[in-house]
Amino acid sequence: MPRRLPRLFAAALLAPALAACSLLGDTTAREPAPAGGAVEKPALRVAVLPSVEVAPLHLAIEEGYFRDEGISSVEVITVASGQASTAGLIGGDYDLAYSSYVPVILAQARGAADLRIVTDNSGAAPNTAMLVTSATSRVRQVTDLTGATIAVPAVNTLADLMVKSVLNTQGVDVGSVQWVPMSFADMPSALERGDITAAMMVEPFITQAVTASGATPLADLATGPTADLPFTAYAATTRWVTANPATVRAWQRTMIRATRAASDRSAVERVVVESAKVDPDIVALIAMPQFRATLDTTRIQRVADLMHQFGILEERFDVAPMLLPPPSS
Repeated sequence: MPRRLPRLFAAALLAPALAACSLLGDTTAREPAPAGGAVEKPALRVAVLPSVEVAPLHLAIEEGYFRDEGISSVEVITVASGQASTAGLIGGDYDLAYSSYVPVILAQARGAADLRIVTDNSGAAPNTAMLVTSATSRVRQVTDLTGATIAVPAVNTLADLMVKSVLNTQGVDVGSVQWVPMSFADMPSALERGDITAAMMVEPFITQAVTASGATPLADLATGPTADLPFTAYAATTRWVTANPATVRAWQRTMIRATRAASDRSAVERVVVESAKVDPDIVALIAMPQFRATLDTTRIQRVADLMHQFGILEERFDVAPMLLPPPSS
C-alpha cells in the first residue's frame, strides 16, 4: 500500500500538535518553466468541497475550457473539509486540491509539506458565510455565545477562524467555546435537536437550512476584520508544479477564463443545480461569493495574519513564496 502511510502521516501532521517535518524532500520552491507544447498531464484528479465556490471549476468542465487547453479529463472528488483535501494532496491522492487557505498555509508553515497555491478561487462576500442558530434557540445575538457549542466543518480551518474573529470583535471569549467538527449537511438537524448552539455554514447550506427548518442567521462572518477575506484556492505540491509546468499554466488560464464566465449568475446557478443537485428555487436565493482566480499577496497575507492572531500559527508567516505567478499568456 504505497500511499496509505504518507496520507495518514500527512493527516496527523495537520492536527493541532503538528510537528515540523517535510514529506516531500526538496523544499526549495521553484517556478514552473514557461508553458509550451502539450500538457504533461491531460487527465487530472482534483479534490473539492461541496460548496457553491466550486462553480467555476464545474463551469470550466461543462463548457470545455479544459479541453481547449489540452486537458482531456478532470475527475472531481468531493471530500468533507479543507483539511481532508490538503492531507490527500500531500499523500499523493490528487493533482490539485481545493481548500480554504488555512490548511494549506498551516501545512507549509509547519513543514508538513512543500505546497504552492496555484490559483485563487473565491473571497468573502456578504451573507456567503454565516453563523446560524435554530429557530427555537434562545441565542439572539453573538454576545450570547460565551460557552457555546459551535459546529464547524473542521477545526483550524477558515471556518472556525472567521467565527473566532467575529466572536472576538464582539467581546466573546473564544476559549470558552466548544468546537464540534461536523459536515455542513449534518448541521441543520444537529441544530434542531439541540446538539449544538450554532453552526458555521456556507451556501447553499445556509439557504437550505433557513427555508427547510427556519434556521436563523445570527451573524454575517464576512464583516469587520474578515470582510472581503480570501476564502478558497487551489493548491498543488511544489514537486507536482515543477514536474508539470505546461499543465499548471493550462490550469491557470482555464480557471481565469472560468472565473470571468462566472460573472454570469445564470451560468453559476445552472452548474450548481447540475453538479450539487440543489433545488433551482434554492439556488435562485443563495448569496454568491466573489469569484477570483488571480493571486493577490496582500489579500492572502490577511489570512496568515489572522492565523497568527488566534494561535493557529506560532509565528507570523510570509505567504508570498507560496504563490505562483499568473500565466504569461
